[in-house]
Amino acid sequence: MRPSQVLSAIGMAGSASAAAINPRARMTCYFPEPEKRVCYSEEGATPQGLDLREVNFTAQYLRAYQEQQLKQGGSPFWKMPLPDADNCGEWQVTSKGSTWVMAKLVGEEPAAVLFSDIAATIDGLGLEDPSKALLNCSTAGGQMGTIVDEENSYYQTQLFDGFTNKGIVIKLVRSPM
Repeated sequence: MRPSQVLSAIGMAGSASAAAINPRARMTCYFPEPEKRVCYSEEGATPQGLDLREVNFTAQYLRAYQEQQLKQGGSPFWKMPLPDADNCGEWQVTSKGSTWVMAKLVGEEPAAVLFSDIAATIDGLGLEDPSKALLNCSTAGGQMGTIVDEENSYYQTQLFDGFTNKGIVIKLVRSPM
């Protein structure tokens, strides 16, 4: 388990017990990922007050990290395997300052997406329609299913065997600390 996963598990312990008490809370994790972006400026949500420079940094960092992984013979994928990520597993992908990028697994299959797909979901770089990215939630932050480049050849490699690229929701939130 990554150190950030341990931190997230400790921070999310309260929500895990809520899911155990309220079966309806647990069921929501098995619905498909949201079809649309949810900005935390919408009614009923809590705006996060993010620094957009930090948000942009996280996307740039994820692209650079993928390249570094490939150069070192590592995996270009952010993976959420079972059973580690079941029951609404929510892990910190990266952070900069008070901005956290979180990934939440919805569904009952192990999932993986390219770090560059997470980056594009955040900042829209390389997307046909960049306005669909989380960056367009501005400082409020938000969440959405990862925008996956299905044509990327890495999804056809052994590194991806046993995973689906569906079910990882990316969240931009402010550190609770």
